[in-house]
Amino acid sequence: MQDVLLSVWTRAGGEPVKMGGLFVSDREARFSYAPEYPDYGLSGLSLVYPPGLFRDSPIVHDRPGSLHPRFRSLIPPADEHNFQRKLMLAFLREKGIEPATPFEADLALLAHTGHGGIGHVDVFADDEAARKWYAIDDSGPLVPVGEQFGFSLKDMISWLDADARFILESLGPTPSVGGAIPKLLVAIPADGWDGRISLPNRSRRDDRLDVVLKIERSQTYPGLAALEAMALDLHRDAGFETPRYWHAEVGGLPALAIERFDRDGEGRPLPLESLFSILAAGARDIERPTDGSLDRIARVIDLADPLLIRDKKAARSHLFGRVLLALLSGNGDLHLENLSLLGAAPEAAFSPVYDPTPMRAWRMHDLLCAVPFGGYGEEEVEGDPLVQACFRFADSLGLHRKDVAGIAAHLLGVAADYPQRVRAVTSLPADNRARLVDIHRDMHRRLQALV
Repeated sequence: MQDVLLSVWTRAGGEPVKMGGLFVSDREARFSYAPEYPDYGLSGLSLVYPPGLFRDSPIVHDRPGSLHPRFRSLIPPADEHNFQRKLMLAFLREKGIEPATPFEADLALLAHTGHGGIGHVDVFADDEAARKWYAIDDSGPLVPVGEQFGFSLKDMISWLDADARFILESLGPTPSVGGAIPKLLVAIPADGWDGRISLPNRSRRDDRLDVVLKIERSQTYPGLAALEAMALDLHRDAGFETPRYWHAEVGGLPALAIERFDRDGEGRPLPLESLFSILAAGARDIERPTDGSLDRIARVIDLADPLLIRDKKAARSHLFGRVLLALLSGNGDLHLENLSLLGAAPEAAFSPVYDPTPMRAWRMHDLLCAVPFGGYGEEEVEGDPLVQACFRFADSLGLHRKDVAGIAAHLLGVAADYPQRVRAVTSLPADNRARLVDIHRDMHRRLQALV
């Protein structure tokens, strides 16, 4: 493949500035900060790549055919059901760009669609493309969502490329959403969902708010949207910070419009980085969000140079509580991409809860936890291996037994009515509801031993 040089920018400080450059060859990917960027006092590419520390040192990812995890998070993953990736590859074809390999497709997607997303890092093909994109801050009109997204979805392509207006009429049939689970970044009226969307806001607007619009694949996962809403309510009642959401409907399909939390009150993007990106930056054995163990997050919490999290006790308690509530609710999908730190070092903290859906309701996703913790299953132990794993996990986090007992007692109490919560999700088939209730009762009974 030909060497590629991409331009990395941010508007975390309010005004867009160049952060650095990403050079990619067939041997490695190399990111370097722009000479003046460390002087701005802004967040860097990653919490573990502070600009001051890497002012004169490139950050090298020496795995051929791969990118730094931080950049991979900006690309729709190569999944057969990924709506965004299919749409954006079609967008590239309309521009005459047809990558020869999956990795070249990743690079093309990063160059042409790696901006305006979650977090504060924007990637462009070059500096001129960045300047053109930032020069347009109009999010356009609010458009009703019909049975097909129609113009509003086509217009999203213009959000990614300021010069893409010419392709709006050449896309062919309007894409429908029937066979995919799109997660679309859109704006809705400030007072909530009313069936209209626009492009995401590029600056603060009093009349609109940014959301992630998640649409249910009802044939495969009936009841998923309502189940996620129930899980968000459960976490809120347990004391975790959760985003606002609105029940929605798109083309007859249930959906959730979930308020984004990666923007401040002035509309500036906030750093939001998954624990996968953070851990994979320094560990060659972590290549997927399910690699490693949750215990290793303790190292991130305890990191002193650079200091990422000042309130370490709160972070330890948060993580332990999240794992216990995932067990109690049947959320076996708590992997490293579903845990993130929000904000700049040293005041970064765990983000509000997202994607807490109890996926164990479906037999194909019946997994205790997507990432191991506490050495669960590694060797025979006396007593309940799950309880022993929870105690060992707490030890790795530096939590005392009284802390464990307090957190467990609180969450067991909050989850006591979980069977009623599940049964109230009537859009979830009865068999799935019964399955989830049985899983919860087993977990609730076993985790009593932590108190």
